[in-house]
Amino acid sequence: MLVKTEVIVLRSMKYRDTSKIVTFYSKEYGKIKGIAKGARSAKNKFGSALEPLSHSMLLVYKKEHRDLHLISQCDSINPFKKLTENLDRMTAALSILELADHVTHHEEKNSALFLLLVEVLSTLNESTRNFKAYSYAFQLRLAALFGYAPNFETCSRCGKNVPAGNNENQVTFQITSGAVLCSECHEPPGPREYGSDRNLAFMPLSVQGLQLIRCLFGTQLSSLENLNYDAHTGNETEELIRLYIKYHFDEIKSLKSEKYFQQHVSIF
Repeated sequence: MLVKTEVIVLRSMKYRDTSKIVTFYSKEYGKIKGIAKGARSAKNKFGSALEPLSHSMLLVYKKEHRDLHLISQCDSINPFKKLTENLDRMTAALSILELADHVTHHEEKNSALFLLLVEVLSTLNESTRNFKAYSYAFQLRLAALFGYAPNFETCSRCGKNVPAGNNENQVTFQITSGAVLCSECHEPPGPREYGSDRNLAFMPLSVQGLQLIRCLFGTQLSSLENLNYDAHTGNETEELIRLYIKYHFDEIKSLKSEKYFQQHVSIF
Protein backbone atom coordinates (compact mmCIF):
# COMPACT_ATOMS: atom_id res chain seq x y z
CA MET A 1 0.00 0.00 0.00
CA LEU A 2 1.41 3.38 -1.02
CA VAL A 3 0.89 5.95 1.75
CA LYS A 4 1.81 9.60 2.21
CA THR A 5 2.55 11.14 5.57
CA GLU A 6 4.39 14.03 7.22
CA VAL A 7 7.46 12.93 9.14
CA ILE A 8 10.30 14.09 11.33
CA VAL A 9 13.51 12.23 10.52
CA LEU A 10 14.84 10.72 13.75
CA ARG A 11 17.96 8.94 12.49
CA SER A 12 19.51 7.25 9.48
CA MET A 13 22.20 4.68 8.86
CA LYS A 14 24.15 3.49 5.83
CA TYR A 15 22.95 0.32 4.17
CA ARG A 16 25.11 -1.56 1.70
CA ASP A 17 26.88 0.56 -0.92
CA THR A 18 24.34 3.21 -1.87
CA SER A 19 21.27 2.98 0.35
CA LYS A 20 20.06 4.20 3.74
CA ILE A 21 17.79 2.85 6.42
CA VAL A 22 15.88 5.79 7.92
CA THR A 23 13.74 6.00 11.05
CA PHE A 24 10.92 8.54 11.02
CA TYR A 25 8.27 9.76 13.40
CA SER A 26 5.15 10.18 11.30
CA LYS A 27 1.90 12.02 11.84
CA GLU A 28 -0.39 9.14 10.88
CA TYR A 29 1.58 6.02 11.79
CA GLY A 30 3.92 6.89 14.64
CA LYS A 31 7.48 5.59 14.36
CA ILE A 32 8.23 3.84 11.10
CA LYS A 33 11.39 2.67 9.38
CA GLY A 34 12.14 2.56 5.67
CA ILE A 35 14.87 1.78 3.19
CA ALA A 36 15.83 4.46 0.68
CA LYS A 37 17.54 2.74 -2.22
CA GLY A 38 20.20 4.84 -3.94
CA ALA A 39 20.06 7.55 -1.26
CA ARG A 40 23.87 7.67 -1.14
CA SER A 41 24.48 7.42 -4.87
CA ALA A 42 25.55 10.21 -7.21
CA LYS A 43 22.00 10.31 -8.57
CA ASN A 44 20.40 10.67 -5.13
CA LYS A 45 16.83 11.89 -5.63
CA PHE A 46 16.08 12.56 -1.97
CA GLY A 47 18.39 15.50 -1.29
CA SER A 48 18.43 16.52 2.38
CA ALA A 49 14.90 15.25 3.08
CA LEU A 50 16.25 12.09 4.72
CA GLU A 51 18.68 13.86 7.05
CA PRO A 52 17.98 13.73 10.81
CA LEU A 53 16.13 16.82 12.12
CA SER A 54 14.30 17.31 8.80
CA HIS A 55 10.56 17.86 8.55
CA SER A 56 9.58 16.06 5.35
CA MET A 57 6.73 14.58 3.34
CA LEU A 58 7.21 10.85 2.92
CA LEU A 59 5.77 8.55 0.25
CA VAL A 60 6.33 4.94 1.22
CA TYR A 61 5.23 1.46 0.19
CA LYS A 62 3.92 0.22 3.50
CA LYS A 63 3.51 -3.53 3.94
CA GLU A 64 1.48 -5.14 6.71
CA HIS A 65 3.45 -6.97 9.39
CA ARG A 66 6.76 -5.57 8.11
CA ASP A 67 9.11 -3.41 10.14
CA LEU A 68 10.98 -2.08 7.13
CA HIS A 69 9.18 -0.35 4.27
CA LEU A 70 10.32 0.86 0.85
CA ILE A 71 10.69 4.62 0.53
CA SER A 72 9.40 5.84 -2.82
CA GLN A 73 9.78 9.59 -2.37
CA CYS A 74 10.70 12.05 0.36
CA ASP A 75 10.47 15.83 -0.06
CA SER A 76 11.62 18.43 2.43
CA ILE A 77 9.00 20.62 4.08
CA ASN A 78 11.46 22.33 6.42
CA PRO A 79 15.11 21.23 6.72
CA PHE A 80 15.60 23.29 9.93
CA LYS A 81 18.98 24.41 8.64
CA LYS A 82 19.80 26.62 11.63
CA LEU A 83 19.72 23.61 13.95
CA THR A 84 23.06 22.44 12.58
CA GLU A 85 24.73 25.85 12.46
CA ASN A 86 25.47 25.92 16.21
CA LEU A 87 26.81 22.94 18.17
CA ASP A 88 24.80 23.64 21.34
CA ARG A 89 21.57 24.17 19.37
CA MET A 90 22.19 20.99 17.39
CA THR A 91 22.90 19.01 20.57
CA ALA A 92 19.60 20.18 22.07
CA ALA A 93 17.75 19.22 18.90
CA LEU A 94 19.38 15.78 18.69
CA SER A 95 18.57 15.13 22.35
CA ILE A 96 14.90 15.75 21.52
CA LEU A 97 15.02 13.23 18.68
CA GLU A 98 16.94 10.73 20.81
CA LEU A 99 14.36 10.85 23.60
CA ALA A 100 11.43 10.57 21.18
CA ASP A 101 13.09 7.55 19.57
CA HIS A 102 13.72 5.87 22.96
CA VAL A 103 10.19 6.17 24.37
CA THR A 104 8.16 5.32 21.26
CA HIS A 105 7.39 1.94 19.80
CA HIS A 106 6.99 0.79 16.22
CA GLU A 107 3.83 2.13 14.54
CA GLU A 108 2.04 3.42 17.63
CA LYS A 109 0.31 6.57 16.44
CA ASN A 110 0.56 9.70 18.58
CA SER A 111 -0.37 12.76 16.55
CA ALA A 112 0.11 15.05 19.56
CA LEU A 113 3.72 13.93 19.88
CA PHE A 114 4.32 14.55 16.18
CA LEU A 115 2.92 18.08 16.48
CA LEU A 116 5.04 18.70 19.59
CA LEU A 117 8.17 17.59 17.73
CA VAL A 118 7.41 19.95 14.84
CA GLU A 119 6.68 22.84 17.20
CA VAL A 120 9.74 22.46 19.41
CA LEU A 121 12.15 21.95 16.50
CA SER A 122 10.66 24.90 14.62
CA THR A 123 10.97 27.16 17.64
CA LEU A 124 14.45 25.95 18.52
CA ASN A 125 15.50 26.51 14.91
CA GLU A 126 14.66 30.21 15.28
CA SER A 127 16.00 30.66 18.82
CA THR A 128 19.17 32.58 19.61
CA ARG A 129 19.90 31.40 23.18
CA ASN A 130 18.80 29.06 25.98
CA PHE A 131 18.98 26.08 23.64
CA LYS A 132 19.07 23.54 26.45
CA ALA A 133 15.81 24.87 27.87
CA TYR A 134 13.96 23.63 24.76
CA SER A 135 15.11 20.09 25.41
CA TYR A 136 13.89 20.17 29.01
CA ALA A 137 10.59 21.79 28.04
CA PHE A 138 10.13 18.98 25.52
CA GLN A 139 10.83 16.34 28.15
CA LEU A 140 8.19 17.69 30.53
CA ARG A 141 5.58 17.97 27.77
CA LEU A 142 6.45 14.52 26.49
CA ALA A 143 5.86 13.11 29.98
CA ALA A 144 2.43 14.75 30.02
CA LEU A 145 1.54 13.19 26.65
CA PHE A 146 2.38 9.74 28.02
CA GLY A 147 0.25 10.18 31.14
CA TYR A 148 2.94 11.40 33.53
CA ALA A 149 2.01 15.07 33.71
CA PRO A 150 3.70 16.63 36.75
CA ASN A 151 1.81 18.97 39.05
CA PHE A 152 3.73 22.11 39.94
CA GLU A 153 0.71 24.21 40.95
CA THR A 154 -1.09 22.70 43.97
CA CYS A 155 0.18 20.86 47.03
CA SER A 156 -0.60 17.16 46.77
CA ARG A 157 -1.25 16.96 50.54
CA CYS A 158 -3.26 20.02 51.54
CA GLY A 159 -4.55 20.93 48.07
CA LYS A 160 -3.63 24.61 48.37
CA ASN A 161 -2.11 26.57 45.51
CA VAL A 162 1.67 26.74 45.86
CA PRO A 163 2.78 30.34 45.33
CA ALA A 164 6.20 30.92 43.82
CA GLY A 165 6.81 34.04 45.88
CA ASN A 166 8.87 35.24 48.79
CA ASN A 167 6.51 33.74 51.37
CA GLU A 168 7.62 30.27 50.26
CA ASN A 169 11.19 29.40 51.21
CA GLN A 170 11.34 25.95 49.70
CA VAL A 171 8.99 23.34 48.29
CA THR A 172 9.51 19.64 47.72
CA PHE A 173 8.88 17.65 44.56
CA GLN A 174 7.99 13.98 44.83
CA ILE A 175 9.56 12.17 41.88
CA THR A 176 7.41 9.05 42.18
CA SER A 177 4.05 10.83 42.05
CA GLY A 178 5.12 13.90 40.08
CA ALA A 179 3.60 16.18 42.71
CA VAL A 180 4.77 19.27 44.54
CA LEU A 181 4.46 19.79 48.30
CA CYS A 182 4.19 23.28 49.76
CA SER A 183 6.55 24.68 52.40
CA GLU A 184 4.18 23.64 55.21
CA CYS A 185 3.77 20.06 54.01
CA HIS A 186 7.18 19.30 52.59
CA GLU A 187 9.42 16.69 54.15
CA PRO A 188 11.91 17.95 56.76
CA PRO A 189 15.31 18.83 55.31
CA GLY A 190 17.96 16.16 55.34
CA PRO A 191 19.85 13.78 53.07
CA ARG A 192 17.98 12.89 49.89
CA GLU A 193 16.17 9.61 50.27
CA TYR A 194 17.62 7.56 47.49
CA GLY A 195 20.28 4.98 46.88
CA SER A 196 19.93 5.25 43.11
CA ASP A 197 18.07 7.56 40.75
CA ARG A 198 15.10 5.22 40.51
CA ASN A 199 14.59 5.06 44.28
CA LEU A 200 14.46 8.82 44.72
CA ALA A 201 11.45 9.85 46.80
CA PHE A 202 11.61 13.59 47.53
CA MET A 203 13.69 16.37 46.07
CA PRO A 204 13.91 19.89 47.51
CA LEU A 205 13.19 22.69 45.07
CA SER A 206 13.81 26.39 45.58
CA VAL A 207 11.14 28.96 44.81
CA GLN A 208 13.28 30.13 41.89
CA GLY A 209 13.46 26.55 40.63
CA LEU A 210 9.68 26.23 40.90
CA GLN A 211 9.22 29.41 38.87
CA LEU A 212 11.60 28.14 36.22
CA ILE A 213 10.12 24.67 35.91
CA ARG A 214 6.62 26.15 35.61
CA CYS A 215 7.84 28.22 32.69
CA LEU A 216 9.48 25.22 31.04
CA PHE A 217 6.30 23.18 31.38
CA GLY A 218 3.58 25.71 30.75
CA THR A 219 4.77 28.75 28.86
CA GLN A 220 4.81 29.16 25.09
CA LEU A 221 7.92 27.62 23.58
CA SER A 222 8.69 30.83 21.72
CA SER A 223 9.26 32.63 25.04
CA LEU A 224 11.92 30.23 26.37
CA GLU A 225 14.82 32.19 24.93
CA ASN A 226 13.83 35.13 27.16
CA LEU A 227 14.30 33.20 30.41
CA ASN A 228 16.96 34.46 32.80
CA TYR A 229 17.96 32.50 35.90
CA ASP A 230 21.17 31.84 37.73
CA ALA A 231 23.29 28.69 37.40
CA HIS A 232 22.11 27.16 40.68
CA THR A 233 18.45 27.40 39.66
CA GLY A 234 19.22 25.97 36.25
CA ASN A 235 21.18 23.08 37.70
CA GLU A 236 18.57 22.01 40.27
CA THR A 237 15.84 22.20 37.65
CA GLU A 238 17.93 20.16 35.24
CA GLU A 239 18.48 17.44 37.86
CA LEU A 240 14.81 17.25 38.79
CA ILE A 241 13.70 16.83 35.17
CA ARG A 242 16.41 14.26 34.46
CA LEU A 243 15.44 12.13 37.46
CA TYR A 244 11.72 12.48 36.78
CA ILE A 245 12.04 11.32 33.17
CA LYS A 246 14.32 8.42 34.07
CA TYR A 247 11.97 7.25 36.81
CA HIS A 248 8.85 7.19 34.64
CA PHE A 249 10.32 5.85 31.39
CA ASP A 250 11.89 2.43 31.76
CA GLU A 251 13.30 2.67 28.23
CA ILE A 252 15.59 5.54 29.18
CA LYS A 253 19.14 4.80 30.16
CA SER A 254 21.73 7.51 29.61
CA LEU A 255 21.01 9.65 26.58
CA LYS A 256 24.10 10.25 24.49
CA SER A 257 23.41 13.97 24.59
CA GLU A 258 23.14 14.08 28.39
CA LYS A 259 26.87 13.80 29.10
CA TYR A 260 27.68 16.58 26.64
CA PHE A 261 24.95 18.76 28.15
CA GLN A 262 26.29 18.32 31.66
CA GLN A 263 29.88 19.07 30.70
CA HIS A 264 29.54 21.81 28.10
CA VAL A 265 26.10 23.42 27.80
CA SER A 266 24.49 25.81 30.26
CA ILE A 267 20.72 25.63 30.58
CA PHE A 268 20.71 29.35 29.76
